Amino acid sequence: MRARAIVFCFAWMLAVVGATAASAQSDAEVRRELDIQYKKLAEAHDRKDLKAIAGLKTSDFHAIFPDGKVGDVQTMAQYTKQFIETNKPPYNVRNTIQALIVSENRLIAVAEVFQEVSRTRELAGKVRKVDTNVVQRETWSKTAEGWKLKSVDNVRDQRRFVDGKRVDPTKPYDPDAAPYEPPATGK
Repeated sequence: MRARAIVFCFAWMLAVVGATAASAQSDAEVRRELDIQYKKLAEAHDRKDLKAIAGLKTSDFHAIFPDGKVGDVQTMAQYTKQFIETNKPPYNVRNTIQALIVSENRLIAVAEVFQEVSRTRELAGKVRKVDTNVVQRETWSKTAEGWKLKSVDNVRDQRRFVDGKRVDPTKPYDPDAAPYEPPATGK
């Protein structure tokens, strides 16, 4: 009887370890698939291809901004159009997945993403280099056409640099302002 219990426990442990390994492998596959989607989004931005950008998002795509306001799919399409019209490619967009949670059936993926964008644009009468980075949560949905971005929220740790000088990302650019020093958060 004892031998049977040991064999049962060993078989159960193998099943759990095997399922965990399969899950980790599947999560790695989802991560690779999302990295491909991020590359497609970056390339579509560089081409200024609004249709391709929209095609990589769900029809109910939305974002929740740091101030709590919700940007629906139409608001976000206008935001993207404005970005493309006011900035010059290449945009050098990099998205690094810092953490990833995938639903049991591999239909939803929630990624904590560090996004970096470097581009040029005209500010205060001059073409300037603008670098931004942010951490945000992005929810992706698996569709018949592949992974599509469904939502962006928990946007935080925004940083913006103009010509190498840190500026307040929540305010209009002022070339005469002192370098921005964010308030201490006690961390």
